Amino acid sequence: MLIAVTAEAPALEGAVSASFEDCRYLLIVETDDATFSAYKNDGPDSLAECIIEADCEAVITGSFQPDTFNVIADAMITRYNGYGYTVAEALEKMDRNALDFIRFATPDETCGSGTGECSCGEDHD
Repeated sequence: MLIAVTAEAPALEGAVSASFEDCRYLLIVETDDATFSAYKNDGPDSLAECIIEADCEAVITGSFQPDTFNVIADAMITRYNGYGYTVAEALEKMDRNALDFIRFATPDETCGSGTGECSCGEDHD
């Protein structure tokens, strides 16, 4: 399975970036054998296109700007918050279902429920 991870270094030991748009690198990791390709950030549009073209199943990052979030979400790619971990740690946590989903473009967006959780009854993943 291919997973995209925004990173501050082109290595599995690098930190997951706080923001998709401001990352230094994008790693596309084959989880079966931990091989990866690293791409320098040439802008969020090119990173999103790279993820979609590679047919990644998920993206691990810290946060998204709304426009980028919408491109990734519209492509039906799952989004995880791995900020605070190394790429390797985030991948391991994702494998154990221990990373939070990024459900909205901004942390305070809530579908109007006021609780930080969606209560509208629609599936937003």
